[in-house]
Amino acid sequence: MKSYGLTDIGMSRKYNQDYSLECDEQIGNLDNLYAVCDGLGGHNAGEFASENAAELFFDFAEDSDAKMPLSIFREAINKVNNLIYRKGLEPQYTGMATTLVACTIRDDTAYIINVGDSRAYIIGDEITQITWDHSYVGELVKEGKLSKDEARFHKKNNVITRAIGAERTVEPDYFQVTMEDDEIILLCSDGLYNMVSEYTMKAIVNSAGTLQEKAEKLVDLANEAGGKDNIAVVLISKY
Repeated sequence: MKSYGLTDIGMSRKYNQDYSLECDEQIGNLDNLYAVCDGLGGHNAGEFASENAAELFFDFAEDSDAKMPLSIFREAINKVNNLIYRKGLEPQYTGMATTLVACTIRDDTAYIINVGDSRAYIIGDEITQITWDHSYVGELVKEGKLSKDEARFHKKNNVITRAIGAERTVEPDYFQVTMEDDEIILLCSDGLYNMVSEYTMKAIVNSAGTLQEKAEKLVDLANEAGGKDNIAVVLISKY
């Protein structure tokens, strides 16, 4: 596997609360592992939540004795949520939480977990959103009451309904998709997809260049569109 990830503070925020991790090699019983987290809360709290959730998720996944990817994810996410929730009971971290979307690829299957509104896409001839947003507008889109474009500009598009550390327990969503050799997985925070249309994301990912060049172009476009939030991008390909 090959990957490239980066985060950017954007044009409007004082702090960068997005965090990404990429590992193209075996990690525990997983062949590879990738994640994006978007922290919530004050400066210290949001940054702490996203960075620690990602790092702990990788640590717990590496230490797991489970064999199947989704079992490893389920075990790891519960442990991460417990630790972030408990830390959030401390006064300086009150209100702390984070989104998390993670992916591992085994053979031709991508296994994905998400909590919150950070997304996973699979991009080839078409662009398909794999995950469903755990957000106010995400629920409206799922019910057919809003289009994706309408959701991008909705005044409540930053209201999420599930997050790591927000409650004692968490209910992630799990997905399995077949990945063709010429397809690319995109993990991203809302700082990308609220600024850049899916049509444009597909065009950039399918353009010539390295994964790094494509990721940097996506971030540049998000900033050119206003950069209203932090931006996180991870691109994953087989070759």
